[in-house]
Amino acid sequence: MDILEFVAIEIPCVACGGRYEVTLKQVARSQKMLHEGCPIRIETECPPLAQSGLMDQKLIQELQGIWVRLEEKARGAGGELKLWRG
Repeated sequence: MDILEFVAIEIPCVACGGRYEVTLKQVARSQKMLHEGCPIRIETECPPLAQSGLMDQKLIQELQGIWVRLEEKARGAGGELKLWRG
């Protein structure tokens, strides 16, 4: 399971006052696009540019790495790691 698809940042919309979610997967993808040289640098015209700064890239990578290690430990115990929604 890609944990980054299940963890999101809920942020307010400055235009309408509503709230929306951006997954860490979207943030990581945005950071990758910009790192690879996306030419658009106008935040209002480029959602990835706005999303890329929502979370530190290193923290996202650490979370993903820890999740993978936890999955491996669970498999080693004969189980499967799940997100609990008690």
